[in-house]
Amino acid sequence: MLKNMSGIIAIITIIFFGSSYASAEQSPGDQEVYSFLKDAFQSQLSLGEKHHSLEEIDQILDPYFTKEYQQSFQKEHLFKEEAGYITYGTDFPAYYIPFFSYDEETKVVKGKDGEIIVYEFFASDEDMPSLYDDHYEYVKLQETSTGWIVKDYGFEYEMPDFVISNENEREVSIVNTFSKTDVSLNRIYPFGMFAYPFFHSLPVTIPMMASHLLQDFNQKSFLVTR
Repeated sequence: MLKNMSGIIAIITIIFFGSSYASAEQSPGDQEVYSFLKDAFQSQLSLGEKHHSLEEIDQILDPYFTKEYQQSFQKEHLFKEEAGYITYGTDFPAYYIPFFSYDEETKVVKGKDGEIIVYEFFASDEDMPSLYDDHYEYVKLQETSTGWIVKDYGFEYEMPDFVISNENEREVSIVNTFSKTDVSLNRIYPFGMFAYPFFHSLPVTIPMMASHLLQDFNQKSFLVTR
């Protein structure tokens, strides 16, 4: 019974600390932002479904975009026809909400004065013809009294400064997380050393093995590259 409990405690400890960082990657607040951006994107797509008046277009876009952003989007994509205004499909979707994956590849970082930036790295597909090489796309959102609103759009081939800063912070966070894990497992290690002569089984040796592995990882973690 004792040897089984030792193994179970070690496994639970590894799972708990190993998953703590992953769960922090996406917060409930991020999910709210993602939902908002999906709705904003749908509002843009709806302008291509039928003709609208300029007043109708304002009503559709106002809940999601600043006036300046709407003007940039309309200048890029809106066309006037006899029946009204409409958008067409395009290979250059500037000012559309990017095709975010809304998973661990989509990042949310805080800016200044209540601003947040949502970005993602898009790799070119070597198996398919592509108009773009590897690049970053992002949108900036501003928090208002009524909620979020999209204020800016960006497309860059080089890594933006805010991405560099965020990646550096994430690396430091990973190192700190596993450093705490190492300390917790080392508290289990003496018990494993004490029990080992009496219980020659894998569950008892797990704490010792896990401690050594995480110590080695902690020493080498600064060599992790983006």
